[in-house]
This record gives sequence, structure tokens and C-alpha cells, in this order.
Amino acid sequence: MDFRKKLKESDVKSIKEILESTGFFYDYEVDIAIELAQENLAKGEEISGYIFIIVEEAGNPEAFACYGKTPCTADSFDLYWIAVHENQKGKGIGKQLMKLVEENIAELSGRNIWIETSSRPLYDPTRKFYLNLGCKIVAELPNFYGENDHKVVFLKTV
Repeated sequence: MDFRKKLKESDVKSIKEILESTGFFYDYEVDIAIELAQENLAKGEEISGYIFIIVEEAGNPEAFACYGKTPCTADSFDLYWIAVHENQKGKGIGKQLMKLVEENIAELSGRNIWIETSSRPLYDPTRKFYLNLGCKIVAELPNFYGENDHKVVFLKTV
């Protein structure tokens, strides 16, 4: 596995394929991830505020993370996306990717990583993933995404 921070135009299609392969995301959520990638490509990481790490296997993107500094905070970052292609799950790629995100945020003088996800049963493995990495649930906002679909907020301190 190779990791890189510089997005390529072809990554936009790969990000879409990765997210669609998981079966977790609505079309409009995939569209937002594509918008963030296009913003990064058009304006760069610093101006867009969106930082990407791409994981490649033999030159093919298989996973990615997208994060950025939380506006109006001293040392907080938001993890917007972390996703592994369905055919690569269970290989520890997500764990390695999260470690790289944490290291990069620490290099950028970040201290807090804020992560949001759904409470739907589909997201049980996602919530377990974050808990296994030492993230703490700090809030749950009832019916945030829809009826009986709460927003679960995690905090990871680096």
C-alpha cells in the first residue's frame, strides 16, 4: 500500500467508486465528497481547507480520508470522510489511514479531531471502528439526520 496527499483529477472518480462500493452513503453524500475533492483540486489544500490522503494498491486508489481545520478554533480538525473500498475491508487500511490523519493533524498543531456519524444499525461497524481507535462519544443529537437517525459525535485527542 502506498499513501499520498496530492490529489489527481482521476481521484474524483475513484472517490466516488470507493464510497459507492461501501453501500453506506446516499447519493447526495457522495456528491458532497466529490465537491470537496474538486475544491481541493481547484484551489489547493491550503485555500480549500480540505486535506486528502489517498491509499493506493498498485496505483489504484482503494481508500481515502478527507479532513480539515475547523474554522474559528485554535486546534480542532474535522474528519469529513474516511472510507475503504469494500473489496479491501478487513486489511487494516482504515486503521493505518486514521494513524496518518492523526500524525498529519499533530504536525499541523492540531489537538482535537471531531468525527460525526449516524446512529443507524448500518453504522455499527463504523462506530466500533472509532471506539477501537480510542475515540470517545461526546454527544448524540437525536433525530438529526432523520427520524431515529441520530448524529453521534466522537472526539479523538492527538
